[in-house]
Amino acid sequence: MSIERRHLVPDPIAGTIELPTWLVKIKDEQAVRRMLFIKQLGLKAYVDFPGAMHTRYSHALGTMHLTGKIVDLLIQKMSAKSKQTLVECLKFNRAVLVTAGFLHDIAHGPFSHAVDFAMKKITGKSHQDLAEHIIANTLPKDFENWTDKSQVIKLIRGKHAYPFLSQIINGPIDMDKLDYLLRDAYHVGLKYSFDLDYFLDSYTILGDESHLNNCKLGLENNPQATVTAELFLVIWKSMYDLVYHAQDSRIAEKMLEKAILLNKDNDKITEMFKDTGSFLELYDDVLLSRLRASGDKSAELINGIMTNRIYTCLLSTELDQEHFQMSPNFLASLGDEKDDETSDFLSEELNRKCGQSEYQYICDIVASKAPSEIPIDMKDEDTDEYVDLRKRSRIIGAIQSLRRLKIYVNPSLSNPPSQEVINSTIKEIIEGV
Repeated sequence: MSIERRHLVPDPIAGTIELPTWLVKIKDEQAVRRMLFIKQLGLKAYVDFPGAMHTRYSHALGTMHLTGKIVDLLIQKMSAKSKQTLVECLKFNRAVLVTAGFLHDIAHGPFSHAVDFAMKKITGKSHQDLAEHIIANTLPKDFENWTDKSQVIKLIRGKHAYPFLSQIINGPIDMDKLDYLLRDAYHVGLKYSFDLDYFLDSYTILGDESHLNNCKLGLENNPQATVTAELFLVIWKSMYDLVYHAQDSRIAEKMLEKAILLNKDNDKITEMFKDTGSFLELYDDVLLSRLRASGDKSAELINGIMTNRIYTCLLSTELDQEHFQMSPNFLASLGDEKDDETSDFLSEELNRKCGQSEYQYICDIVASKAPSEIPIDMKDEDTDEYVDLRKRSRIIGAIQSLRRLKIYVNPSLSNPPSQEVINSTIKEIIEGV
């Protein structure tokens, strides 16, 4: 009798990751291989953090590994609590959960999140939309022998019939966040001390197992869970402040975004995002070379990134009612995915009012993150709902979402308006919406 060979991959975060049979079967597929050529932190590796050369593929492996780990841990916990319905549900869905952990980022564009807005502007689709198409249509048909593609897609999109399963992949304490925080911190050189296994041991499933559609992924109600969650979320916030929103690489990302948008009517560029076959061949370096070849302002922006002649920050101020009298219409234009659209509108208006060509000034709304609801195993006496950890922890409750407006300017711009003119003009635009 032949024994099937195990496929083990050394990993700086997980130690060793074992590839499941289905991944061994598809690891050479173009859609999967492509993740090896997409930097996890995009342009940050070229501007602020030269050690951050890790890829979407390594993050996908890490998320897959953690997903299998937490599912097995939850099976043990639910079994100890004699919650057999939950045990069977977790066992039945383990394969699709692990698969979703690996495939959740399969459709990220070049340089990862740096091109999200431009890509959606061109295609009308998010990277989750594209992931659904790639998983459903480009992976081999016999992949269905190991997993259910439709259920994988529902998990990735956070639309599974059982919310607690989706929350393992896409939620406030999901495996995606756990892996990218620890992996990114490691590669940028930030030496955070965080006991991952200790934190995972605090996870549980909350709710009546006779109504699985109402069950949630949450934390135990004990000091271990609270303190480790506080550590995790402080690291999460600090990574945004120190890494994900680091100013120079953030500026470079916005320059790349605008270089793409300048080509929104250029079929040679837009087809790279719209056509699936072309998209699967669109790596980091391919995008840069195609944009440089497109000429004019787009090429100038890319050359600026590649030679480290990036824009300079002209203005950085809080975007709030204290600094701007924002109308209800303007306030309605803010929020997660809306911020990029509003930033682009502000850029367009600022350049127009200052008599400049497109994107000599780039406006950027930078939003700090605040934690979402994290339920703990404790019921509120008045509402009979699970208590939100934000209400139990002063540290977590104190983490608030703030927005800053930044304006970047082309350093080679001749005869630019004064700082006072820029300040009054952007104020006029915002308050006039």
